[in-house]
Amino acid sequence: MKKNLIFISLTVLLLTSCSDVQDSGFSGLFPDYSDVTIPCNIAPLNFRVGAADRIIVQVKGGSAEYEFKGRNGLVRFPVRRWHSMLDAEKGGKVTVTVRAKGVGGAPDYNTSFSWTILTDSIDKYLSYRLIEPAYEVWNRIQIEQRDIESFRTVLLGDNRSAGHSCMNCHTSNRNGTSFMHLRGPGGGTILNRNGKLLKLNTRTDHTGGGVYGDITADGRYGVFTTADITFAVHTRRDLRMEVYDKRSDLVVIDFDNLTVTESPATSGDEYQETFPCFSADGRTIFFCRAVHHEQPDSISDMHYDIAVVQFDPETGRMGDNAITIIQAGNRLSFSHLKASPDGRWLMATAAQYGTFPIWHKESELWLIDLKTRKVDVLPGLNANGADTYHSWSSNSRWIVFASKRDDLVYGRPYIAYIGPDGSVGKPFVLPQKDPDIYRTTLKSFNIPELYDIPEIYNARKTASFYNDVQTVSVEYKP
Repeated sequence: MKKNLIFISLTVLLLTSCSDVQDSGFSGLFPDYSDVTIPCNIAPLNFRVGAADRIIVQVKGGSAEYEFKGRNGLVRFPVRRWHSMLDAEKGGKVTVTVRAKGVGGAPDYNTSFSWTILTDSIDKYLSYRLIEPAYEVWNRIQIEQRDIESFRTVLLGDNRSAGHSCMNCHTSNRNGTSFMHLRGPGGGTILNRNGKLLKLNTRTDHTGGGVYGDITADGRYGVFTTADITFAVHTRRDLRMEVYDKRSDLVVIDFDNLTVTESPATSGDEYQETFPCFSADGRTIFFCRAVHHEQPDSISDMHYDIAVVQFDPETGRMGDNAITIIQAGNRLSFSHLKASPDGRWLMATAAQYGTFPIWHKESELWLIDLKTRKVDVLPGLNANGADTYHSWSSNSRWIVFASKRDDLVYGRPYIAYIGPDGSVGKPFVLPQKDPDIYRTTLKSFNIPELYDIPEIYNARKTASFYNDVQTVSVEYKP
């Protein structure tokens, strides 16, 4: 492994081989929405039937029977009729029968499956970053907000109007507080709190700038890793890129007083800390921690455990001791920690090593019961291809995550039900007005984030903040 890494400049990286992209052709239903459990407020599950025309979809529920039609292989459910059906049938299971006339010599298509429509809704809004999956260069980055109940979108950021700089990590506490990082000369962290926008400089003379982070439920505090991030490229064709921290610590920012604090438990040279998140009550910080490695050729030896440090919301300070609660050993590494809002679960991404699992085909989502510390490796949720970057809905019944299961290259937002007992429903891809977008777009849907209160800004406002607004600095508090 150590001999298979080459450290080179971003400007001289080679393009991803086109032969790595699998054939995107399909037959039958696309996307696969058969036998899925869905929220009662989801947008229409539009789909295509390959090599077919004159489609009839019959839905038989406990309250009524419904019929929908499609042409040219495409079924688009009328939004109002769709939601009327969901409202009438929520809490039950419906049988869906699809019949279509084959074209071009293809046989007629006839299949039946079910949809379980739960009374548990999913958060209305989802953000994600649209970015080329070829790691070696990105030309255009956008951060988009999608209304999950419909197909309406709002562009929150477009790097063409921000010096073509990076935009990343749009994160919400689901209660109206959020942040998004802008890089480059006019960059900063856009903080939306109580309808007021600030552009923060989170770096101080004593601490680095904030990167991956989380926000308490009341919106007062943010916890961030201050990472010195670099990357390496594999020479092996089946392996791509490693992004890793040369050094990283944790800090807490008080958004009321614009101060930043640190703790000896989560700073220093012995360990590298990353991907922090608050517990539901805001009194515990979960994070990933690995022994610090000075040499860049030892990435395969970096294995991140899951650790905790206590947090006092009254003083805004972390405790002086950190405890490892789940050890990774020498064959695992954890990242992307997210605690469920009901306080029951902690979800993590598990890979073989390192802290950038998006390019690890073996990456999976694991569910940890915070009451029993039992770990579920979720065989009903994970698939071939990286499953990463998950986010919880406010009611803790749904997650959305980025999955490359369809072609091993493009990340797409998948939704899955998580029951009160930890049971998992079959994942399904975020429905689109035109389902063919998943076959034609050259963008990955990166870092999906669920929340219930829409952002108060758009891409034009983001550009204004980048170009015209001065940053507000936070103050280090010893």
